Amino acid sequence: MKDADLNILLLTFGDNIQNHYQACFCILSLLKENPVPRITLYTDVPEFYRMFSAHISIVEISSQTLKRWQGSAEFFWRIKCMAVLDMTQRYPGEHIVYVDSDTFCAGGLDELQQGLQEGRTFMHLCEGNLSNLNTKTTRSMWQALKYTEHQGVSIRARTQMWNAGLIALPATIASSVADHSVAVCDSLCTTRAPRKLLEQFAFSLALNHAVPLQPADQWVGHYWGNKPEWNNVITQFFLRSKMHSHSVEDDIEALRNFSFAQVPLYRKVPAANARLKRWADYLFSARDGQRFTLVSRTD
Repeated sequence: MKDADLNILLLTFGDNIQNHYQACFCILSLLKENPVPRITLYTDVPEFYRMFSAHISIVEISSQTLKRWQGSAEFFWRIKCMAVLDMTQRYPGEHIVYVDSDTFCAGGLDELQQGLQEGRTFMHLCEGNLSNLNTKTTRSMWQALKYTEHQGVSIRARTQMWNAGLIALPATIASSVADHSVAVCDSLCTTRAPRKLLEQFAFSLALNHAVPLQPADQWVGHYWGNKPEWNNVITQFFLRSKMHSHSVEDDIEALRNFSFAQVPLYRKVPAANARLKRWADYLFSARDGQRFTLVSRTD
């Protein structure tokens, strides 16, 4: 049987330029792969990505679509579930892989595709049992959701939370699992659980219910825990590219020789550090300095 095609989905929107240059960096990291996967970008600002028009498919999504995708519960991140579902309808019978914009592909997509061909499901990595996670959000989620059932999936002490920086669905079950993810998300939204992370948990439940999940962090890096340093690295990369008048092909080649291990994916900053900085900003706030004013001079 012929292998199903590999489709990569990214979703970007809004005015935050950091999200968009992160997505550009991610796209370049995917384009360096051999063979190159089919890449589809859903965005409300397609003009930011015109340089990739020969390399990827760009689907413009309107504010009305984004609003509709939030559903009756008006849960913003339900749009992630809906984008994945939409991709399964756009490319039926093919593998679907969603990646966050703050990720990069270090290599090994052929191994990921082989796993999908064998019917496996993937998310970025397992964060642990929800009952054992120790953030304010996850503790509240466990208290609200423990021993409940959502669209046929029971939440127990060993129910796992997986990171949704990557979500990979094999062709044979992509459509049904994507549809189930939306239904689970809608069910979770009817509870008292905090909304943050609900779409991630919905994917964790639906994918693991279909086929035991496998991690993909050996192929894809997710730097959500150290965005400031990675944003600086990416900014420098694109500044050099612009100043050297590089083409997209030049940038792809540069990423083939890029050291993805140069900056940590996660850096834990002590809470005291953040509190002291806030106090310092409050106590020693900068005074407004002199600004330039254009003065019209007449003879």
